[in-house]
Amino acid sequence: MGLFNSVKNAFSGLETSEIWEMISDASQVDPIIEASKEKPQLIYKHSHRCSVCFVAKGDLEMAADDIEEHADMHFVNVVHSRDASNKIASELDVRHESPQAILIDQGKVVWHGSHGSIDADAILEYFE
Repeated sequence: MGLFNSVKNAFSGLETSEIWEMISDASQVDPIIEASKEKPQLIYKHSHRCSVCFVAKGDLEMAADDIEEHADMHFVNVVHSRDASNKIASELDVRHESPQAILIDQGKVVWHGSHGSIDADAILEYFE
């Protein structure tokens, strides 16, 4: 039963690695932008209905140790948390796409990518 529930949760968008800080409500967006003034923040937008999302998420999770040295990592399930996803798009002036990764530093978007351009190495290059 455990394996079945894990697979079911993965495809429902409910299961994520513990590296992510979940964004489930629009009220969480402004504090993340504010926190970027102290430490960069990475927001990853994911849809469990999109196979490309699973590839992008996996790439970021494989590099999580390196990314977390520089930035906090946040996860938005765009299907379950549409209001949060919309708030991110409007506050950061980055058109919504899924998958999408957005790096915020000092309250501003310093890098973003979607679909095949989401690359942990590209994010890490910002910190070099």
